Amino acid sequence: MASAPGPAIARAAARVPLARGLAAAAPIAVLLGLAYFRTLSGLWETWTTNDNYSHGPVVPLVSAALIWSRRRRLATLPMRGHWAGFALAALAAAVHVAGIRSDIFSLQGWSLVLMLFGLSLALLGTAWTRALAFPLAFLVFMLTFPPVIVNQLSFALKEVTVRISTRIAEALGATLLRDGMTLYLDSGELRIENPCSGLRSLLALLATGALFGGLQRGAWWRRGLLFTLAVPMAMAANALRITLLILVAQYAGVAHAGGWVHDVSGYLLYVVALLGLLAARALLDPQRRAKPRPPRTPLEAMAR
Repeated sequence: MASAPGPAIARAAARVPLARGLAAAAPIAVLLGLAYFRTLSGLWETWTTNDNYSHGPVVPLVSAALIWSRRRRLATLPMRGHWAGFALAALAAAVHVAGIRSDIFSLQGWSLVLMLFGLSLALLGTAWTRALAFPLAFLVFMLTFPPVIVNQLSFALKEVTVRISTRIAEALGATLLRDGMTLYLDSGELRIENPCSGLRSLLALLATGALFGGLQRGAWWRRGLLFTLAVPMAMAANALRITLLILVAQYAGVAHAGGWVHDVSGYLLYVVALLGLLAARALLDPQRRAKPRPPRTPLEAMAR
């Protein structure tokens, strides 16, 4: 009678698909880096020079950590490539070429994520791609958007935020006159510039909300709601920040509102919104409301 394989043998056998996947990924990663060298260089330059995308370098690290956390599950999955992956990779290559020819940098970045999905499906198969779907999709938060979209979104955010902030500040005793994005107070003129739109914090919080949603337990609506809540929380926190700056300008002078208060409040903005997301995640945890049923009989009580 043949004996069952020991735990060590089973673990070693389970590592074979994972080892094969890593071995196959190494040369492909090199070729992918060469093909997308211009895109990756442009992304790095954007991350380090544009404050709206300053969270970009963290995103690939988080994605890698998510993949590493799935390593035990991946080791048990079959590795059978699917032909549809090659079609998806070909589409990604076409988008990449179109982005280069039309000089639309955002297309080049989005084609990279599409290419990763295509290669995963073509070489690793549907089971692996399904397991890697969230870590790969999370990479979209490192990408950029066309400047026209960024400018329009920034202006819309600034318009809504300034309207809310001025009303709150007036309710708290500030006296001001608004002309576009310029606020005239008794102490001087306060100009609301583009960095005060809250776009930088919104993009970072959307990435954070997506991460929390991906790690959230429970039904899909809990994850979607957690991700969606990042938008109002970012806008509310930015409205509080601009309200604070208006009150500081009103009672301490415009010069003080543009000094250290302006810089520190930007970091506090993200912290406040992040705490709000953490609180929302705790409230949406399905295990939070799961209370143990009290024992009905003395025998049940002794068993506990």
